Amino acid sequence: MYVLYAKDNTMLARHSVLFEQRMEPLLQALEMAHQDGAIPASLPEIPLYLDVCRWPFRKLEYSFVLDVLLNHLQTGDCYLDAGCGVTPLAHTVAMRGVHVEACDGDKRQISEMQRFRPERIYGTEVRYKTQDLTKLTYRDATFDAVSCVSVLEHIPAPQDQQAIKELMRVLKPGGVLVVSVDFTPTTQHVLGGNKLAYYLQRATQLARQGDMHELKAGLTRKIHAQQVVAHGDARVARSANQCFEVSHLEQDILPLIKGQEIPSGLPFSSNLRSVTPTDARHFWELERDLYNNQGQRAVLPVAFIVQKSTVSVPVLA
Repeated sequence: MYVLYAKDNTMLARHSVLFEQRMEPLLQALEMAHQDGAIPASLPEIPLYLDVCRWPFRKLEYSFVLDVLLNHLQTGDCYLDAGCGVTPLAHTVAMRGVHVEACDGDKRQISEMQRFRPERIYGTEVRYKTQDLTKLTYRDATFDAVSCVSVLEHIPAPQDQQAIKELMRVLKPGGVLVVSVDFTPTTQHVLGGNKLAYYLQRATQLARQGDMHELKAGLTRKIHAQQVVAHGDARVARSANQCFEVSHLEQDILPLIKGQEIPSGLPFSSNLRSVTPTDARHFWELERDLYNNQGQRAVLPVAFIVQKSTVSVPVLA
């Protein structure tokens, strides 16, 4: 597992070459379509993601994922972009002559993408489908590669574990799964490791902002997450839209990976404990005002690559 981080813009540029070469041209084509009034008002996410996809955070994620996919997939292979949203990642891979499926749980968004037909802009064909990542309708061993970019953090435990199982199920033996998630550096660096103090600080912030709806919803999510652990369905409490921490990944996600972790071709650190919230803030500040404009979130992407085992392991009674 790798933490995707750059300490300065020189390192960022060096590690995001694949993004600039492969995705940026498609984003520019999409931007031109937007300027020409070709993007329907029913897809407001597209103008938004023209910016989001270019954040330093996303540049490293997409470069990491593309390094894996472009080195693994061959013409005629099958690939799934799980939790695709409106980004051009799937079309970037389709340019290699790969059969591409893209799915998302947002039924409206997928319906609008099907109606919009982005292949008119990108020149590549992608089949869009509405799918629940915890209940995929694809057959076992369908895809040679599957990616899931910054999606799992939106799925609470234990459904996040079920999503991983489903992604592994639809992957062919020998196929590659690459996953990235939003990651909060260990709270040992935050307020002396006192999570309660951290949550109280967050609750106070919401109360001062008058956002009582989010305050109540957040409290409900935290209570439910603790109940999940009490019932034995997860080892570490994590609610929807809560970024992963080391404990979540090590105790609830990585044990589900049935295969061999394979190395990245990019020189990122595999020591998730090597970064702090200060590092994360510095990374966001590589783009002027981004840290403050996006809610001062000290978050970094982490990612892993696994090759599914080609040998079935019998289950012992």
